[in-house]
Amino acid sequence: MFGLTASSRTATFVRAAALDVDGYRAFTYQETGLQRTHLAFVADGLRSTVRAATVADGGQFNQHYGGGTYSRIDVYQAPVPRDGVETGQFSYAGTYAGVFVPGDVNNAGLPAGLTPYTPYRVQGETLIDANFANNLVNGGVDNRWLLDAAGNPIDFNQDGIVDDNDKLKAIVFRGEYNTPNIDENGMFLGDVEFSLPDGEVPEGHSPIGTYGGMFGGVGATDIAGAIVLNPIPGNRNIWEYGVFNLPRCDLAGASPLCVPR
Repeated sequence: MFGLTASSRTATFVRAAALDVDGYRAFTYQETGLQRTHLAFVADGLRSTVRAATVADGGQFNQHYGGGTYSRIDVYQAPVPRDGVETGQFSYAGTYAGVFVPGDVNNAGLPAGLTPYTPYRVQGETLIDANFANNLVNGGVDNRWLLDAAGNPIDFNQDGIVDDNDKLKAIVFRGEYNTPNIDENGMFLGDVEFSLPDGEVPEGHSPIGTYGGMFGGVGATDIAGAIVLNPIPGNRNIWEYGVFNLPRCDLAGASPLCVPR
């Protein structure tokens, strides 16, 4: 990371298993209680073909630092499209983890304008579809809950009840229509948008962030990537750094979201 993180240019984060989101290992770092507190999620996936991670601090003095990364651990070979179901077009599904900035006050002994903040966690469910005949990918994340330090959903709208109205808005990953966004190395980039209500037709293009990722394994058995977005409509001061690492739906170890297909 490049920012106000640690005394050296690199820092050893501490494993924080109590903060794990299903499928993603959590790590934290804070040099002193007067300085920024960081939260990271890392996932190697079911087959350890691709690794993805995201990290951010919770903010201090009107600034925060964050980002995501993804890399290939194993070989990659694209599927060879042919006639038949799930030969050149596949679905990938599973869980999603995000770091939400800002979050809770980290040091109550400091005046409000001086304290660092601890990021919230985001937990969600992801589905991504990929077509290797046309080199297109899109997908999204729904059931996006903010979690407190104990792992409980947060009463985000502060109405005294935790229900579906407290979920963050569903998001979608898209590229330009009919324009390939999977390159020859199995990597892809695109924009993040809010998901529209059922039946509503999009008017133009309204990105709230970006996503990037890659496929791994022989036959693109897995997909992983990271996203950066503004998760609250109309609020450019709140940020989310997310990560996904998902197995293919027609292979062993597939997510329950894949059934039925």
